[in-house]
Amino acid sequence: MTNLRTLEISTTAHRRGMHFITLPVLAIVMLFVSGCGSSSSSRPQVGPITFTDATGAEQSALTSLAAGHGTYLDVTVTNDISLLGANWTVTCQSALPPGTPLPPGQLQDTSCGTFAPLHTMSGPVPSYATSGAGYVTFYTAPAAPPKGGTVTLYAGSTADPSRYSTVTLTIN
Repeated sequence: MTNLRTLEISTTAHRRGMHFITLPVLAIVMLFVSGCGSSSSSRPQVGPITFTDATGAEQSALTSLAAGHGTYLDVTVTNDISLLGANWTVTCQSALPPGTPLPPGQLQDTSCGTFAPLHTMSGPVPSYATSGAGYVTFYTAPAAPPKGGTVTLYAGSTADPSRYSTVTLTIN
């Protein structure tokens, strides 16, 4: 076994003694610290919300929806290394302002409409799948237009709720 050389490190906060760290331990610490830099490319990225059919085939984007009617939606979350997918929420003018995601754990306000399911996989639907189950969600607009007449739909990364995509619809 080779002799390990030690490196003396003096700290200004502890003038009483010297700290000894072996070079291999110091090298490991330096590798760990250098690998801890946060990069936006390693954070989950939430693509645009797309309108689909029940199988996940993309449909034309909507800007409005009749009260009580629904539409299928899909979103792709990239850099989702844990494959946690997306959580779906909706707000209307009586709730948080558009562009503000719901705080984690807050219950959905059903007066703005509902999603089934509230959570989907990272999409897109694989070509071998016979349905979009688990990859697409179905949004149902409220039975009556909400105050202000618009709703904002959110697809938020489960791994990082600060990463989300939105689409706003007029309910008429």
